[in-house]
Amino acid sequence: MDQLSLKTVKIRKPHKCWGCTKEFSIGTEMIKSVSVDQGEFSSVYWCKECNDFLKTVEGWQTEDGFAYGELKELIDG
Repeated sequence: MDQLSLKTVKIRKPHKCWGCTKEFSIGTEMIKSVSVDQGEFSSVYWCKECNDFLKTVEGWQTEDGFAYGELKELIDG
């Protein structure tokens, strides 16, 4: 998988966080990642809480990715 962009955006429609699956409303700032894998483009959004958590994971790189909802259990303990 190749990451094409990673940036903070103010969302224009409701989105669920890829990491914790919480729903966020219009106007919320989220991290948007756009990537391509075997010719297929995809974009995901994750929230500030998940982004802050990922910064604490030693050795984790944004290119490593994570599964949908994977961070929910890790953050909630």
